[in-house]
Amino acid sequence: MVRTAMIFGLSATVVILINCGCLALPGMAVEFEPTIEKAREKDPPADDGQKKLLVITFGADWCKWCRKLEADTFLDERVNALADKFLWVKVDVEEQTELAARFGVQGLPQTFVLDSDDRVIATRPGYTGPDEFVKFLNGALLNPQPPEVVLLNLLDRLQAEEGVEERNQTITRLVEHLARSDRDGRDVILQAMAQTESGLLATLIDLMADQRLAVRAAASGTFLKLTRAELVFDPFGEPKQREQQLQTWKTWLDARPMSQRRTKQQVPPDDSQ
Repeated sequence: MVRTAMIFGLSATVVILINCGCLALPGMAVEFEPTIEKAREKDPPADDGQKKLLVITFGADWCKWCRKLEADTFLDERVNALADKFLWVKVDVEEQTELAARFGVQGLPQTFVLDSDDRVIATRPGYTGPDEFVKFLNGALLNPQPPEVVLLNLLDRLQAEEGVEERNQTITRLVEHLARSDRDGRDVILQAMAQTESGLLATLIDLMADQRLAVRAAASGTFLKLTRAELVFDPFGEPKQREQQLQTWKTWLDARPMSQRRTKQQVPPDDSQ
């Protein structure tokens, strides 16, 4: 009886340590700290005075996509290979409400990359699989710029003469920006998209099938804003329901003459709440 109680108590302790991010799972090179301050304590300045970037991810025990992010992405060997290049913080929004409010967190999970001055230089809403998360991390390492600079570069690329693949990548990045909880740059992005040639609307429909809820919602909202179409799409719906709704959107777009698929128009300011 005593031995059983001791084993149970030890198991409960291990579970608590894992959930709080204080204990790494076997094979996990990503070691989380519960606060930004504790993570910074582990990062003495290098010889050149440089400090590591910090990855902070917000989640909750009840969030299934947060658990999937931990199980699929943070345990992936490609992510682990980059772990030492960053500091890592995992925040439970139920326990650190003020910190979540400071970052404007609304949907879960949500991940940010901070520079040495704790400025946000990159953000990723929703669940992100290993492949995309590695790209996200490498992008922050190779191009550690504040969001406003990144946004200006993306807007320039949107108006540039690029190939279809490059244009789609740019549109995806802009929709990811629209999916953020803050509202910075939304009107500028919508106006730039309104001046874009054909191809944008089809890409938005493709993004409505994205795994990330925030991206699906942002893509459908942008499509409706640009076209004023009376179409229904529930980003929260079950996969089969969303697939049926998307087929209706594709049919609607295919029925439009090519000349009407251009989105060039004036878009009213984004006054959505």
